[in-house]
Amino acid sequence: MTVPEQPYVLLVALQFDETGDRALQAAIRLAERDSRVETHLVHVVHDAGGASEATNELFSLQARLARVPEQLKQRVDAVMAQTPVKMTAHIRSGAVVHAILQTAADIDADLIVLGTHKRTGVEKLIIGSVAQRVLKEAHCPVLVAMPKDHENAPRMSSIEPPCPDCVTARQATNNPAFWCERHSRSRLRPHVYEPSDHAKAGAAGH
Repeated sequence: MTVPEQPYVLLVALQFDETGDRALQAAIRLAERDSRVETHLVHVVHDAGGASEATNELFSLQARLARVPEQLKQRVDAVMAQTPVKMTAHIRSGAVVHAILQTAADIDADLIVLGTHKRTGVEKLIIGSVAQRVLKEAHCPVLVAMPKDHENAPRMSSIEPPCPDCVTARQATNNPAFWCERHSRSRLRPHVYEPSDHAKAGAAGH
């Protein structure tokens, strides 16, 4: 009897901003590549508490929860317009990090995907970093989605931007020529492992 293969469960922590969109887009790219991926979303309505919420319906937890399903649908529809990936949405209330990690445990997630604002300094101390805490406390791998921006790396660190000549060589040959002539002298030629490599290795062993 063949045992059915277990799905690979993704959990996307979706906030209603650009960080949530990036996390959702990253999860979609993963899910589109493997039909065994099972994708879930969780949006957390933070319960900050306070007397004003008890008297003002606009800011009450109940009123915010009532608006979330439609907001969630609009957000997901906008990002998923061109993909056949199916997703299951979960709405939670309470502390954001706890709700994300509890949902991950509830669905036995294999990977948590979330975005980050990359705040630093005082702003980070005041607002806190959900991504940092999830990375620290999660019991499964975590993928932090952020914009790809290698060109601006020198502004933040000692990392150099990609060599324009190397990029041109890659594009012209669809990757076999990975480095330009100047940089190929100081780097080993990358080897791309293909299924044929494994077949040759197996034949050699017989």
